[in-house]
Amino acid sequence: MNPKISGVFICTIVVATFITGAVAYPLVHSVRLAFGLPITLVILWGLWALLPAIDPIAKGFPGFRYVYDFFWILLSAVLAYAYALSLGAALGWPVNIFHAVLPAVAMLVFVAAILLPQIHRNWFFGIRTPWTLSSDDVWMKTHQFGRPLFIIVAVLIYISTFVSRTWSIGIVSGSILLATIGIVAYSYFIFRRH
Repeated sequence: MNPKISGVFICTIVVATFITGAVAYPLVHSVRLAFGLPITLVILWGLWALLPAIDPIAKGFPGFRYVYDFFWILLSAVLAYAYALSLGAALGWPVNIFHAVLPAVAMLVFVAAILLPQIHRNWFFGIRTPWTLSSDDVWMKTHQFGRPLFIIVAVLIYISTFVSRTWSIGIVSGSILLATIGIVAYSYFIFRRH
């Protein structure tokens, strides 16, 4: 995907949230609720544009820029979805924001898992440990190892939609913690083998 086209997609999401916030503000009477997420999206939009330009390892993210752009578009869309739910709840919609957001988060993690092996070594995007950053081989093997773990985490996050909030928090935080520990340990192990 061309970065300019990606920028248009992200810009469209940002503008849509600002318009929504402007319409909702007289009803919710909260600047933070109406414009907090749109402002956050502007900051993220700036980071999306900045990071490829300043990366000292892979300037411009050659060979995987399309992956980077696609993920940021999806992330922006998920945040906009959560924002819409928050406004809806404030306006009296009968919605459980926590459980309504979980399937979108699960989708985001699943897509990240699918994209992981296509990401080349860089400082800002992907699984970044001291050992993956030091070697292309360690980077590649760690991302291949992380792919099924991320898929498992995505499935568990989706399953947590159907249990109580307490169980959901435990499942989500526990699965993320265990996957993180496993990935960090694996990257160190592969580094030591080399």
